[in-house]
Amino acid sequence: MGGILVTFALPQEGYPFARRLKRRAARKRLVLGYLGVREVAVCWLGIGVTNIDLFASAVSELQPRLIIHSGFAGGVRSLLEAGDFVLAKNYSSPEILERFRASHLFSAIGRFASVSAIAGPETKARLRLGVDVLAIDMESERATAVCRKFSVPFLTARMISDRSGEPVPRMFAGGKLRGPGDVFHAIHFAGRMLVLRETLATRLSQLIEELEGV
Repeated sequence: MGGILVTFALPQEGYPFARRLKRRAARKRLVLGYLGVREVAVCWLGIGVTNIDLFASAVSELQPRLIIHSGFAGGVRSLLEAGDFVLAKNYSSPEILERFRASHLFSAIGRFASVSAIAGPETKARLRLGVDVLAIDMESERATAVCRKFSVPFLTARMISDRSGEPVPRMFAGGKLRGPGDVFHAIHFAGRMLVLRETLATRLSQLIEELEGV
């Protein structure tokens, strides 16, 4: 392949981006196609990278020139807003990271923390008291380990879905709705995510355009 492999946890996150690929073809849990003249593949990792063997197999078979880990992340830094496009400096290859330090695509660049479950405001507050954490997600750490194993350059570029003091609706965290307030919050959050998926697809397309020469 020699192109770019883009990862998402779930198809729901990445479908708007995958639909932008021309000459699409589906294979296993991969979507292959072209974005402009760039050969691009999309891989669904599963929440927490439950499909890690599939991902490792895809990297070995496709031999991409670059891997972009994307999808959504929870904001930890208090100034971040939903829809901000952020770059993880600890889950990106140094040489690729350096190219984007001055890019106008990103609202912020900083450290990501890995979590094993959807985190609420209390967990995010504890993280702010420790090291300087920008955002949290459940896949970047494990996916990055695969990239390092195969010596493939990688970049982690995600969109903020929930602010530092904002809880994720219970139904999105595996819980039950407890009243009208929960229902309203869930509907509002779901509507926001439908919009943000398209915004994320646009930002990723712009990012790939800026990667000319990589």
